[in-house]
Amino acid sequence: MREVHAISFDLDDSLWAIMPVILRAEQVMHERLAERFPEITRRYDFEAVRLVRMQVVEKHPHLAHDLSELRRLCFVELLKECGYDEVHADDLIHEFLELRHDVELFEDVVPSLERLSSHYRLITLSNGNADVDRLGIGNYFEIKVSARSEGVAKPDTRIFHAACQALDLNPGEVLHVGDHPVDDVRGARDAGFKTAWLNRDNIDWTETFRPDMICADLNELCTRVLDEEYVDT
Repeated sequence: MREVHAISFDLDDSLWAIMPVILRAEQVMHERLAERFPEITRRYDFEAVRLVRMQVVEKHPHLAHDLSELRRLCFVELLKECGYDEVHADDLIHEFLELRHDVELFEDVVPSLERLSSHYRLITLSNGNADVDRLGIGNYFEIKVSARSEGVAKPDTRIFHAACQALDLNPGEVLHVGDHPVDDVRGARDAGFKTAWLNRDNIDWTETFRPDMICADLNELCTRVLDEEYVDT
């Protein structure tokens, strides 16, 4: 992989576990709704609120790339249905995003980014709404590309090509690292990227296509790409 000059990283479930964070954030927000907008939680229990969000997602497929706006619209729907001013949705989404950034990085993340950034240009390439600057690791990444910023989500090849344009590199000069077989591996592969599947949960690969490499964590990724055989000079 001597031709690789940059590495793009998925974020959620690649650099941290996201579902515990989202679940905790949703639970806290439900408690806050009960305090400030009690009619909402009287009519909608925790699971009912999640159902409303799913309905909002189905109602606005054109916003599939913008998770923050979809969640804000969920708050709008709840407020309107229960007789509250929808203007409060802006404050609620701000609070949710604060909670959404209360993540715990996998222990291999910072040491690996430190090592990799000495040899490669690093960028983020995510469908999510995490801000790596708020998480204290933004300094490792030259460019941040997201579905929201590009108006299209992985595995659509356009978001990968947007990353190449930002880097001024050809697709074959970028290695994409991520946990999702379709969004990350197939999307990047179809865009012409090299691919690394991050298999933290030690599950079997079941797709017909294959990544260029499979790594259990970022420590193994470092070993693979920083080995003399792979290191970009």
